[in-house]
Amino acid sequence: MSTAAGLGTKGMPSDNRRQEILSAALREFAERGFAGVSMASVAARAGVSKALVYQHFVSKDQFYAECLAAVGEPLLERLDREMGSDAEPFAVPANALHGIFDTLGPDRTAWRIIHDPSVPDTGVSGRMTRAYRDRISGYATAGVRRFLHALGDDDERDVDALARIWTAAVDAIMAWAREHPEESAEDLTLRFTGLIDTVFSIGSARQLANNRPPR
Repeated sequence: MSTAAGLGTKGMPSDNRRQEILSAALREFAERGFAGVSMASVAARAGVSKALVYQHFVSKDQFYAECLAAVGEPLLERLDREMGSDAEPFAVPANALHGIFDTLGPDRTAWRIIHDPSVPDTGVSGRMTRAYRDRISGYATAGVRRFLHALGDDDERDVDALARIWTAAVDAIMAWAREHPEESAEDLTLRFTGLIDTVFSIGSARQLANNRPPR
């Protein structure tokens, strides 16, 4: 119950209290998944009553949708910049990872919110989750297409296959990053940029050696 106009409990401004609750919800969803979270668990994590939570959020679906937007919008804006049409094709994979690490910062569990398999297909959360996943998949496909084209490979099946491999690799990279919180975003970027350069240079070298014509 508000103690004064614009104030929440203990004199905290209502907007600040709402943001505090939303931050607790984001951590809950990232760590436990949609299916494992309740309004009560968010309230407990935020250190407030469940009634206060319901003053700001009407449902778990609304909670999740706002957490998705908080993570997804800045991430996709960053990927837009990192993977623009002026980016050098062989730099796109490293650019994408750098954008993800730098945008999420130390809170790498937030990546799981977009890729949570327990999110229902229905409701606002389901629609938003599909939209974000489709956009991220689109970035992967576009980046892979440019990379392979630079190597003289325009086979759309190759594009589809490598895009799926890349998407799975990013999920694995983010899982590794969560297990190593001691590594900064800069450390992670350097580590995986080096690995990507090593792996992708194999294909570049073979392409030059074989001088394979475009398909």
